[in-house]
Amino acid sequence: MRRSVFPLEVALLLAAAATLPAPPRAEWAPVPDVNDLVIRQVGQFAVLVYGLAHRKDLAFLGVVCAQTQEAVGGGTNYRLVVAAAKPGDGGRAAEYDCLVWGVPGSSSDTWKLRRFRKKIQN
Repeated sequence: MRRSVFPLEVALLLAAAATLPAPPRAEWAPVPDVNDLVIRQVGQFAVLVYGLAHRKDLAFLGVVCAQTQEAVGGGTNYRLVVAAAKPGDGGRAAEYDCLVWGVPGSSSDTWKLRRFRKKIQN
């Protein structure tokens, strides 16, 4: 009876794969135009989802700054600082750090709000 070399080949492939370096993480790239339609929509999405999830009434005012990063496995990470205010609060805006993942052009149910927290003013 002949012995199969298949298990040996699999073991060698697994050993070779284990020694490969991990792919480098993409760097965060600044977004030069925070008024870009996609960036504004991501900011509006973050404020809306946070408001719905936490029963907070916030009005999106704009994106202060933004960065993007290619996400591992596809899509794009968006790191934003958005300005938002409570309606009827005398126009006092607060800034919020947001992290959103999504695929531009996809439906809204595939997007995810990963972080939304109020910035501490110095």
